Amino acid sequence: MTPSEEPAAELRLDSTSAAYAREVTERLRATLGDKLIGVYLHGSAVLGDFVRERSDVDIVAVSDEPLTDNECNAVAERFSSESLSCPARGLELHIVDRAAVEDLVESPPFQLHIATPDRVIVGHGRGGDPDLVMHYAVLRERGVALAGPPASEIFPTVSKEKLVRAFAGELRWALEHASPAYQVLNACRAWRFVEENVLTSKLAGAAWARERVEDPATIEVALRHRRAESSAQPKTRDARAFVESVLKRLEPG
Repeated sequence: MTPSEEPAAELRLDSTSAAYAREVTERLRATLGDKLIGVYLHGSAVLGDFVRERSDVDIVAVSDEPLTDNECNAVAERFSSESLSCPARGLELHIVDRAAVEDLVESPPFQLHIATPDRVIVGHGRGGDPDLVMHYAVLRERGVALAGPPASEIFPTVSKEKLVRAFAGELRWALEHASPAYQVLNACRAWRFVEENVLTSKLAGAAWARERVEDPATIEVALRHRRAESSAQPKTRDARAFVESVLKRLEPG
């Protein structure tokens, strides 16, 4: 594994979160050694709307081959909240092996998924994670290598059709499990993607969408929450109505 020549992640993160991302990289390097191909930053940190109070530090690490049970346990221990505290909302880490990245399916398999403070999922014998389709698309276009080759050399091109299906699945999941602000902002960026084929941040998607609705109040509430300017959430029924209107665009007929 060689250091990346891509722009420094510090350009997209505050200094404390950037230092945390570097520490995550060093701990992965120390645990996985030569098996580690690269470590890649994605999500809000590379799309330009990282807000420490609201954002995760989103990382995908790629290994040369599947992890052993001992390696999974060692990684989980190194990234427990007691071992390494995240200065942002949390760490969202996937470890995937290169073969799974190269053979892109609707629900890509993963070796390990850690979401601090207390979620650890070993991927062996489980179904994959459809969110990885969206992560790979962002990584291909905008990902920052914290270690290893450039992200564009590792992650596949994702077809528009596959990405639209992934967005639709994420929105349906969000209607049952996520906050109204999350629902609205993800719907905004999905809407922009299906109309303009542009991958964008939640904030940029919302700024685009509010110019295209009759009443932008629901989007404005979600924007203020995302910026950590307010704790107020959009009304549940208004968020659902907006998401369902976007789903009709993603799933016509």
